[in-house]
Amino acid sequence: MQEQSQWIRESLTSFPQPPNRTNHNAFYGPIDDLFNAVKEKKVLLEEESSIGSLDLGASSCTSNEDAHRWKFYEEDIATLRGKTCKSVKAGVLLRKLRWCTLGLQFDWSKRNYNVSLPHKKIPDALCQLAKRLAAPAMPIGEEFQPEAAIVNYFGLGDTLGGHLDDMEADWSKPIVSMSLGCKAIFLLGGKSREDPPLAMFLRSGDAVLMAGEARECFHGVPRIFTDRENAEIASLDLQFSHEDDPFFLEYIRNSRININIRQVF
Repeated sequence: MQEQSQWIRESLTSFPQPPNRTNHNAFYGPIDDLFNAVKEKKVLLEEESSIGSLDLGASSCTSNEDAHRWKFYEEDIATLRGKTCKSVKAGVLLRKLRWCTLGLQFDWSKRNYNVSLPHKKIPDALCQLAKRLAAPAMPIGEEFQPEAAIVNYFGLGDTLGGHLDDMEADWSKPIVSMSLGCKAIFLLGGKSREDPPLAMFLRSGDAVLMAGEARECFHGVPRIFTDRENAEIASLDLQFSHEDDPFFLEYIRNSRININIRQVF
C-alpha cells in the first residue's frame, strides 16, 4: 500500500512537471507545480506578453507558442485582475488533467514518438518496477527496456474508448499497465472492433501485461467507480488519512490513475 501511495504522489507532483507534456500543453503551454498551486488555491491568468509590470504575486511563469503568458496568482490578486484576463483555477486544471508523458514524448497530433522533444528519462524506481512486472512476458534472455510511459487520469464520468496501442516499433515487447485509485471496468476485445470484449475489474495495485496476441487487441475503460461502496480504496484511504497533507486523499477518493510503460524501439 505504501508503494501505491508513492506512485500516486509522483503522478500528481513530479510526473506532470515540464519537460514532460500534458494535455494542457496545447492551450496553456508547460505548467510548473500544478499540484502545489492547487494546495495554495492559486489561479492561472492569461496576460499579453507586453504586460511586464504587473507581476506582483505571480509565480510559476508559463508560456505557449502564442504571444501570451500564463501565470499563477494568489486568489485575491486574480480576483482583482480577472475582469480583464482569462483565468482558470488550479483546482479546475488538476481535475481536467487527462494525461502526461514520461521518457520519450508521444506526439498526439502525429500519433508517434517525437525523439526531438525535450524529455527526461523515466525515474529509475519506476523502470525497475516495470522490468520486474514485464519479466514473465519477455522473450528468454531479454530484459524489458522502459523508454516511454503515458499516465492517464480519470475522474467521475471519464472513460477511455476502445483503441490499440500500436505506435511502438516492436510489438513482441509487452506494455506494463498499473492501476491506482478507484476501481475501474477494463474491456479487452479482439483484433477487430466487432469482436465481443471480455470485461474485468481493475483495482488499485493491479497490474496488467498487454503481451502476445493481446498486444494487438482493442481495449478500453468504460467506467470508474467513485462511490465509497464500489471504489474499493479503503486501504488507500487509511494510508493517506494518516498524513498531514489532505490533498492526495481528496483527489484519489474520486479518481483513478493508470501508468502504462512501453519499450518503444
